[in-house]
Amino acid sequence: MLRSISKKRSRERYKERKLTRKLLARCGGLCEGCGEPPDWRGLSKHEKIHRSQGGDPLDPDNCEMLCGKCHSKQHGIFEAEDKGVRWTRLSQL
Repeated sequence: MLRSISKKRSRERYKERKLTRKLLARCGGLCEGCGEPPDWRGLSKHEKIHRSQGGDPLDPDNCEMLCGKCHSKQHGIFEAEDKGVRWTRLSQL
């Protein structure tokens, strides 16, 4: 009988979900970067020290919950609104 995922991966996913619930309780549903409610993208877990640089992905002190805008900024991605560009409808032109 084949399993869809290994037992080891199943335990890791359980620990990740448990950490996410703990982080959501800590932040109270608000972004830990800007302190505002999240936009349509919701909150996502961000590792301060990434796994590739030796950070522990399951350490609550190494993780924070960020809104989509703050998470993009942490990774060096700047959105159109940050540069002063605003989208308008053709009927408004």
